[in-house]
Amino acid sequence: MCGARLALGVVATTCLLLLAPLAGASNSSPYTDETADAAPAAPDLTNVQVANDDAANVVFRVSIPNRVALASTDLVSVFVDADGRTGTGCARGTFGAEYALDAVGGRYVFGRCVRGSWDFSRRPASFSGSFAASTLSLKANRRDLGGANRFDFRIGAGAATGSDPAYDFAPDVGTRPWAYQVIAPPQASMKPPPRLREACRVHPRRCRLIRR
Repeated sequence: MCGARLALGVVATTCLLLLAPLAGASNSSPYTDETADAAPAAPDLTNVQVANDDAANVVFRVSIPNRVALASTDLVSVFVDADGRTGTGCARGTFGAEYALDAVGGRYVFGRCVRGSWDFSRRPASFSGSFAASTLSLKANRRDLGGANRFDFRIGAGAATGSDPAYDFAPDVGTRPWAYQVIAPPQASMKPPPRLREACRVHPRRCRLIRR
């Protein structure tokens, strides 16, 4: 008898996860860095827009008005501090980033901080980048950014021009990092097995009755 009740409870839970609609919860936040505050040769970071969709894909859109295309000597990096602690990740004590989304000329790479050093050897499937209309777009899913609902981030840009590299940072050095809140509907970590999904589809009323 107890076993039967337990089985009914499992059926009820999994059917509810399957049948309940997920509310939409996309999100977008703007950030602004001063225009023309970079060294003339560096990519000038200005307006930044960060947004996520209901699947928790996070997109960083960075306006760089002094570039129609990224040069082979240009580097733009979005550094993500997923745990909010400066004592972990890379650049410990100053920011503590665990992830880096980089544009290097025409290439886009994804870095993870491993034991204090950057590792760019594993590119997650969710990561992509593009540059058009003087705007850099970098995308990665929340699960590939530590799975955090909230994270801090900074953006750095540089141009290797001879022996005197030029830089721009957003927000400016010495100020607090920007913060972003990922808002997305909860997702079930496991799907019901096929036989159970079929049972709920054929007998949805029975699943609802079990819930009561």
